[in-house]
Amino acid sequence: MDKGVNVGLVVFLTLAAPGLAFMLAGILILTQENRKKSRCTAMTTGTVVRYSFVNGTPSPVASYTVGGVSYEKKRRFRGVVEVRTGISPKDLTGENQSCYISENDVVHIRGGAALNLRAMAERLYPLGSSIPVWYDPEKPQRAYVEKLPVKGSIVGWVFVWTGLGLAALGILLSFVF
Repeated sequence: MDKGVNVGLVVFLTLAAPGLAFMLAGILILTQENRKKSRCTAMTTGTVVRYSFVNGTPSPVASYTVGGVSYEKKRRFRGVVEVRTGISPKDLTGENQSCYISENDVVHIRGGAALNLRAMAERLYPLGSSIPVWYDPEKPQRAYVEKLPVKGSIVGWVFVWTGLGLAALGILLSFVF
């Protein structure tokens, strides 16, 4: 009887088990996002009150009122694409910088080493402008600013596909060893 370590089992546990955990986490993220989307059925009009610049993304923050209670919610995007050009800060003008949102709900930012994100945000969403807010009538703090997401969370899909790859690799290599 062989008392050695079963290498195939070790490889399986090292790759496939975490892969399955990643897949489960991704499925949970996607399920939670779909549940939130399906509950946000009521719409109101909010007002852009300020901006958030987390991770270099110019996002408007909308204030909206439901049932006499005020709420604030930040606009979230699916992703950000930055294109940095070789423009020096002294040559930076509004023409050299641009920011737009594609149909995929991805923010595209073009500019030099120094970006004026506030100016870009103000061009896209002027302070005081109206913006639609979709919210959950039972919990109005659950909301989406400007639009309901059409596609699932990129993070959720990355977890699912990474987990699937790790699980497949672990299963395949467990047969080899």
